[in-house]
Amino acid sequence: MIKDKKKHKYNPANERVKYKYRQHLRGIDHKDEKTIIASLKNIRDYELFMDFAGFEKFNSHIASKYVQSLLNSDVSSSYITDTLRALKDFLRWLERQRGYRSKINYNDIDFLNVSRNHRNAAKAKEYQKSYSFDQILKTVRKMPSKTDKERRDKAMVSLQAICTLRISELRTVKLKNLIEQDGRYFIYVCPKNMNVKFGKTRHVVFIPLPDDIITNVIDWRDYLRSIGFSESDPLFPKVDNRFGTKNLLEQKIKKEIIKSDTTIRNVFKKAFIEAGFEYIRPHSFRSTLARYAQTQSPAFLNAVRQNLGHESIDTTLSSYGHLSVDDQIEIISSVKLHNIEQEKPYN
Repeated sequence: MIKDKKKHKYNPANERVKYKYRQHLRGIDHKDEKTIIASLKNIRDYELFMDFAGFEKFNSHIASKYVQSLLNSDVSSSYITDTLRALKDFLRWLERQRGYRSKINYNDIDFLNVSRNHRNAAKAKEYQKSYSFDQILKTVRKMPSKTDKERRDKAMVSLQAICTLRISELRTVKLKNLIEQDGRYFIYVCPKNMNVKFGKTRHVVFIPLPDDIITNVIDWRDYLRSIGFSESDPLFPKVDNRFGTKNLLEQKIKKEIIKSDTTIRNVFKKAFIEAGFEYIRPHSFRSTLARYAQTQSPAFLNAVRQNLGHESIDTTLSSYGHLSVDDQIEIISSVKLHNIEQEKPYN
């Protein structure tokens, strides 16, 4: 990341080009707003390096200098890789635009590259911490449930334990997405009424946690119905705190979704810290489930894959399935190798 530059400086011609590129990303590539903003931020980092010279000044020499400046800065390999990828995508689009076709050499864009070692480092995944199911259950059971907000929060953490949704899905799930069929429950994840990654529809079946955890969710759903919520209203609505006429704190449930993922994270952070555990982001519940699933039958692992919304089991295992060192030691140590001294050598 390039520092010590004026934050409010800009190049009018560059801004016009970036506006067109934003329209392209939104209308042609169908990128979501979060991805678009990240791309534009990476482009602006390049502008800062160039002191806001026009994009037409780009060449192989500048590309090499920019790559070196990133390598010399205090940023991660994955950040460098993402930044260069976004800049290359932009320049390849720009090279085809009127006024830039003769000014930007397509081959120069290939100089925005790092070594294979850096690419591998960017792809390397650190071990992701996750809770055990025992820790999750203890936390949920310690959560208070006297006020509407407390009941909502307890139901929210309970549903995450049962379904391990992505945080945007948890924030936008509606009452109608919670479906009962033949006495079993599932969440119908649908991009028409939820914020869903890649817009993929899937059924997330409740995993069989203890009844009290499931009851937290169902009772909360039923309570919302009893106070006039429709099936299209959010399952975890916004709760306003305000002081009433008697100067007492009152809570009002609104038929509005929670706007920020940060609000959701804070619910989990408060719950786990008060239960005596460190805070790990809600997304880690997906690792909890995947790591448990890989110790069970192949059929169960495949069902969990579908719950998580993965196309293949490889994705489930590579993204979430890394065992802790303790689990790795326990599993390997529990295996008895029979007759190994009589084994024939491998050719």
